Amino acid sequence: MQFQIGDIVISNNPWLIGLIGARCVPGVITHAGMYSSKIRLVTDDNDITLMNDYIDKITMDNDKEKDELKIGDLVELKPRIKSIISLQGYGTIIDKTVIKTSDFDGRDTKNAIDSFLVYFPEEDYTYTIPCSCLQLFSG
Repeated sequence: MQFQIGDIVISNNPWLIGLIGARCVPGVITHAGMYSSKIRLVTDDNDITLMNDYIDKITMDNDKEKDELKIGDLVELKPRIKSIISLQGYGTIIDKTVIKTSDFDGRDTKNAIDSFLVYFPEEDYTYTIPCSCLQLFSG
C-alpha cells in the first residue's frame, strides 16, 4: 500500500512498537517513502520511522457530525475559523468541557458552550475550543 503525507496511520505490529520503545498510538505521516514512512506520534510528541508493511491507514467517516467528535480524535479548525485564528496544524481532543458565559457585570449566566480541550503539538499548547469550530482532521 502506498501512503502519502497527512495519512493517519497506526502500527499493525504491537511487538515491534514495544521493541522500539514507543506506544501503539495513531500518528500522521510526515514523510512517505516507497518502503518506509516517517510518522509523527501525536500524543507522544515523537517521530518514528517504520516500514510501510508495518503500518495501517486509519480510515475516517467524513460524514460525522460535530456531536460525534470524541476524546482522542484528530481535529482541525473549520476553514471559516482558520481565517480568524492562526493555530497551526492539527490537534488531539483530550477532554470535554464547557465555556461558561457571563454578562457585562461579570455574573455567570445559564448559557454554556459545549467545548473540547484540544492539544496542538505544533503550538505545544492546549486550547479550549467550541465543538462547532472543529472538524475531523482531513490531512
